[in-house]
Amino acid sequence: MYNSRNMPLVYLVTALIALCGFFGCVQKTRITLIRHAEVSLQDIRTLAIIKFDGMYEELVRKALYNKIIEVQNLNNKLDYIRVINIDQNSFEHFDDDINFSPDFEGVHVDGVISGRVAAGIKDIHDTEKVKIQEGTGEYKKDKNVFGQEAEVEIQRTIVKEVPYVIRQANIIVNFNIFKLKTKQRIFTDKVSEEYKKKFGGENEYRSYLGSRMSQLPSQNQTLEELSDKVASRIAAKIFTTEITRIVEFDNGSKYVMGIGGNKKVKEGIKCAKNGEWEKGVESWKDVLNTEPENSAAFYNLGIAYENIGDLENLKIAQKMYKKAVKYGDKEIYLDALYRVKAAISDFPIGQQTR
Repeated sequence: MYNSRNMPLVYLVTALIALCGFFGCVQKTRITLIRHAEVSLQDIRTLAIIKFDGMYEELVRKALYNKIIEVQNLNNKLDYIRVINIDQNSFEHFDDDINFSPDFEGVHVDGVISGRVAAGIKDIHDTEKVKIQEGTGEYKKDKNVFGQEAEVEIQRTIVKEVPYVIRQANIIVNFNIFKLKTKQRIFTDKVSEEYKKKFGGENEYRSYLGSRMSQLPSQNQTLEELSDKVASRIAAKIFTTEITRIVEFDNGSKYVMGIGGNKKVKEGIKCAKNGEWEKGVESWKDVLNTEPENSAAFYNLGIAYENIGDLENLKIAQKMYKKAVKYGDKEIYLDALYRVKAAISDFPIGQQTR
């Protein structure tokens, strides 16, 4: 049956969709960084990725193969990449130049990548009490989110026991590059990635960014995501790579569609999207002069410094993201903090501590 009481809600939803389409729900920008290789492959022109040791090694090896193929179109071109499965124990005497495994006879490559994978994943299941608003079916005259007089459904607060899952996962890869001609290890390093995210609970009602229980990915999907990140970092150490990230600005709004927010913060975002990053930084710093705990301003400043890309500015970006996390609880803040932390760890240890 047609219910005229639902009309204000229909109008509201329609208006929100129209505004979202007109102004854009989420303001994003593209950050492109060039990462120079930490090792010279010398005269290695063909490279094999051999079987890694440890659980989930196939996920990591497949991701690494795909990632190396991606970076070949930049400045480094191998003649080809070949993936072969040979037990990495073939390399246990590699450095003493005496016992070189016969497994490599007839393997026509200049170098190989071997590695050891340590990985783990677990889900913590629990419930929590969540206060939610639900409609009573009764209406009253009131102002809607646009400040207009309308019939608004009366809400009541109830406490509900809501299940949630906290997924925790990590992958650590120790890898080596060997030159077959000289039977020497020319590079060794370790990279790691962590994953921690909550699905359900209060996010079931307060988050629209992929944190509901129905959006919990399979464990294999999570491990594939981590494997891809680990592979990207390994490739960035071996080859000069172009890293492009799409990052989301924050205008300070508490609404899903980005309506509202801080006017000065939004001015800074507009400047940054037009390439006027210095003006954007100035706007966000002005906000912090009057609102020293404005998490959106700290977060957007982090993006500005991350956009520069050198180690010094990445460290400043990390400080900005930490402040954003301190004063706000948005997922994009934590994602940015983890992202820039990983970028810093890709620099040689000697540079990180300067």
